[in-house]
Amino acid sequence: MTAPSNTKSTKSMNRNRQSGRHNISLRGEIKNLFKFKDLFLIFVWREFNIRYRQSVLGILWAAIQPISMMLLFTFVFTEIMPVHISKYPYPVFLYSALLPWSFFAASLNYAIPSLVTNYTLITKIYFPREILPLSGIAIAIVDFCIAALFLIVLMIYYKTPFTLTTLWVVPLFFILFLFTTAVCLFLSALNVYYRDVNLAIGFVIQLWFFGTPIFYSIDRVPWHLKLLLFLNPLVFIIENMRRCLLEERPPILWQYLVMLIFVCVISLLSYRFFKSTEKKFADVI
Repeated sequence: MTAPSNTKSTKSMNRNRQSGRHNISLRGEIKNLFKFKDLFLIFVWREFNIRYRQSVLGILWAAIQPISMMLLFTFVFTEIMPVHISKYPYPVFLYSALLPWSFFAASLNYAIPSLVTNYTLITKIYFPREILPLSGIAIAIVDFCIAALFLIVLMIYYKTPFTLTTLWVVPLFFILFLFTTAVCLFLSALNVYYRDVNLAIGFVIQLWFFGTPIFYSIDRVPWHLKLLLFLNPLVFIIENMRRCLLEERPPILWQYLVMLIFVCVISLLSYRFFKSTEKKFADVI
């Protein structure tokens, strides 16, 4: 017997498979995701090849964007409109914030359209759909690691010391990863049903950029606006990364734990939303 070849039959098969999995617990879904780790690595390798194949500069493009933005803002705020923002060297002050921001923005740009872009796979075969946005985030992690090498060079050039406090960057990046994953899963699933999401994301990222203390310090923000800004988890993450790298002070532990719990809750809710909407992707897309 031959497999059905028309699109309706294929979508129906996908729907039936996903309906049978609907009652699986969230823990079961995560466990099932690990069974497809080889497929995940294939998607990551494919995205990596597509992005950098036949590129003269190759993986150096991962660092070019944050470096160019750092040079631009440094020129504007030191030569055109001199402003005293920080006692620390402005290139290090700026680049230490641009690095996590670039990871967040790149992840959104890669992950949000991933389900729609790969609609042919979604309508033909079953696999955990979250693999697609997660592979985009994985590429952004590779870009982050490459761009971080330039931060090390900057810190050495400006004689910024490396201390044990610097290691706090790792648990802070873990929170950044969880929050980024939550936003990507939620918006990529929403984009399947409402394509306005992908059209609006460029504008949203611009607003988010100015609402995050990247080229300015949170210390110079009025108190009533500071409370509003801290509703954005990126404010806590970026400010504390600077604190660890430049001020040699660790995050306040209770604040870190509160933010970690908050982001974990957001991540679980986002993943649950993704899995609850996943069953209709093949029909809607």
